[in-house]
Amino acid sequence: MARRAAEPLPGALAGPRVVLRPAAGDDLPSIERWYPEAVAASMGLSRGDAPGTQNLHFELEAARAAAPDGALLVIARADDPAPVGLLDYRANSPGPRWLTVAFIALARGRRGWGLGSEAMRLLEAEAARRFGSRRFLAGVDPRNGLGLYFWLRLGYRPARLDDGLPPPRAGAFAMVRAVAPR
Repeated sequence: MARRAAEPLPGALAGPRVVLRPAAGDDLPSIERWYPEAVAASMGLSRGDAPGTQNLHFELEAARAAAPDGALLVIARADDPAPVGLLDYRANSPGPRWLTVAFIALARGRRGWGLGSEAMRLLEAEAARRFGSRRFLAGVDPRNGLGLYFWLRLGYRPARLDDGLPPPRAGAFAMVRAVAPR
């Protein structure tokens, strides 16, 4: 089967409580208030210990430049357009019909309410429709027990050698989920 072009998702995807939309420059002031703590939490660290959160604009632009087959999406509540989370994905990575979630984080106070789960389900459904994605990959820092639990609740499992994946980044667990074709 031919590989589908992986153009970024257009516009917004809306669920009952969550909207996913491309991140924009005017989102930065809102994101800057919660991003350093969210990055630290995703690594199982305190805010002061999180590396690389000093220049948010540079980090967001670097994420976009590194992902020609992906996008950086804002997670917002359906009743409020202000960003409460970020989701960075790559289509057709690490291979055809795969979708890799490079990063997902929510602001403190927004975690544990199902917003991240709904955002992931929206992304998975759209990726299956648009890119033909049938397998999903995410990395989780081993210090982040809540993050590991998040992926397990969504039906992801630790990667096995027979998944044929490249080694995960140093210190990360690779989590995978496969869905049957429709």
